[in-house]
Formats: sequence, C-alpha cells, structure tokens
Amino acid sequence: MDRRIEEYLAYLGAVRGLSPRTLRSYREDFENFEKRRVPAAAAAGDMDATSAMDLRAFAAALVTEGKAGSSVNRALSALRGYFRYRVRYGGLAIDPSRDVEGLPSKRPLPRFLFEDEASAFMSLPEGEGFAPSRDRAMLEFLYSTGCRVAEASNLALDKLDLAGGSARVMGKGSKERVVFLAGPAKAALGAYLPLRSERLLRLGASLAAAKAGEAAPARAKEYLFVNARGGRLTERGIEWIIQGYSTRSGSPRSVSPHAFRHSFATHLVGRGADIRAVQELLGHASVSTTQVYAHVDMERLRKVYDQAHPHGGSQAPHGGRQGPTGEGNRK
Repeated sequence: MDRRIEEYLAYLGAVRGLSPRTLRSYREDFENFEKRRVPAAAAAGDMDATSAMDLRAFAAALVTEGKAGSSVNRALSALRGYFRYRVRYGGLAIDPSRDVEGLPSKRPLPRFLFEDEASAFMSLPEGEGFAPSRDRAMLEFLYSTGCRVAEASNLALDKLDLAGGSARVMGKGSKERVVFLAGPAKAALGAYLPLRSERLLRLGASLAAAKAGEAAPARAKEYLFVNARGGRLTERGIEWIIQGYSTRSGSPRSVSPHAFRHSFATHLVGRGADIRAVQELLGHASVSTTQVYAHVDMERLRKVYDQAHPHGGSQAPHGGRQGPTGEGNRK
C-alpha cells in the first residue's frame, strides 16, 4: 500500500482518534481502490496521481458488483478524507474528489424498542448473582445513557459518579462527554458493584496463589463492566450477551446493543426533548445525524393514527391504504 495512505491512517488513529474498527474498514477501502485503479494510474504507483475519472470508475465498479449504496459512499468518503488531508498537509495541488458525488441513498430509520418493550427487556436477566446483576446494570446503563457499545465497554470505573448519577465517557474522535443515570440504572449499578468487587478480589487471590506477580486483575479493575474471568467485557461480549437475551425473549426481531441507543434518543424526542440537547447527549458532531430521530417519532405517530382513526390505514375498508406496521415502523 502507498506509504502516504499508511501515514494518513496513522494520522486518523493518533490525531483524530478513530476506532480500530473504523481504521480497518478504511484500510480495506483503500486496498480495494488500489487493486481497481486504471492501468496507467496503477503503473505509476502514485496515489496522488488519482483523477476524478479514477474515482468515478471505482464507484461504478462497486455498483456493478452489487455493493450497497452505503458501502460505496463509505469508500468514497474514505478517499475524500485522504485527498483533503493531502491538500492540507501534503502539498497536493488539486483534490480530485471534490467534484465526485456519492450515490443518492435514503437513510433507513433506526431500529428501536418501544417503551414497554425496553422495560420488558430489562427484566430478562433473572437472579441475584454476578452475571445477571451485571447484565441488568449493563442494559439499564445503555438505555439510560444512550452510549455506544464501545463507550460502555471501555468505561473506566473512576469515570462513574454513582452518587451524582452521571458518568464521563470517551466517544468518537476521543471526545469526552457527560451522560446521566436514571433511577433504575443507579439502582442496578449499585447492586452490581459490590458483586463486581467480590468477583475481582476472589479472582485476584486465586491468581496470586497460582502465579505470583500476575498483573491482569489490577488492569481489570479499571473497567466498570467485567466478564466472568475479571477482564474487560468487550464490545463483542456485550453483543453476545444481548443477543442471548434477545433469543430468549422470543421476539421475532433481533435486538442489538445499538437498539438501546436508538431507543434512548427516540423516547427523548417523543417526550419533547430539544433535538440539540439530544445531539449533545448522544455525542453527535452534527445535528443532522440526530435529526433522524424526529422522523422516527413521526413514524410512531403515523402508526398510532392508522391504528386508532376510523379512516386510518389499519381500518380502511375495500382495500384502502394500509399504514406502516411491524418491522418497518420499528427500525
């Protein structure tokens, strides 16, 4: 791969604070682009020699292969970022991507849980032991704060202010923000923390007896949510736990960790919260990203109308228009 791409990826990680997952996706996009460059550009081996025609040809090839519009636009976004970086810091005279447009795409409405569904999901962990108490605390935390799964997984214990009902989480771009804990989340965390401490002390004592000087338990104590072995509960671990409860619930819809973030935002907007305040709570850089939750609430209102009004979609006789129902309403 062109060394300047490597430098750019290093810049994104060290300066912009992009996650390893995002960096891996960008790397794949760059590798894919380098493989597909037109012969003349590829022979030159110079990424900065890329033309707008090269970029359009790349996008067209992805479309021909059946790639989703969102995937094509993400790849183009990665390339645009590189060329803007080169113009600003690398002496590139002209940005070849400036006149290359992405594919038009309709942004899907996010999947979320209705309030009664969210409450029912919180009650799925049964028992008072370490695992069910941790799972209840984790679910309540995600729903109460609207945090991304990575933010919850990486939350340090000393960033939690249980008495004050808040926590400081590190979001995208290494930007820290304050999130708030509702009463149920505080109660669930209050029940979990003593069990967490007990588990780590027991593991630490056992490990010290088996292998003196082991440092893993000390590192594990930094994180709020830990697994059964005392290590950090990873993003994949959280996803696996929630998927297990989703399957156990018997719901035809799969629930992901991000569904709690969507539910958090949708319910706030539905109860009249200012969209700018929701933007701050979610840690969105742009309010346009948050604006989708206003559309979600309109979809919810449309469903209520269609189900309740005599001439609504669900009541319309003689093949009248059917309103949005089911999964489409809950995205």
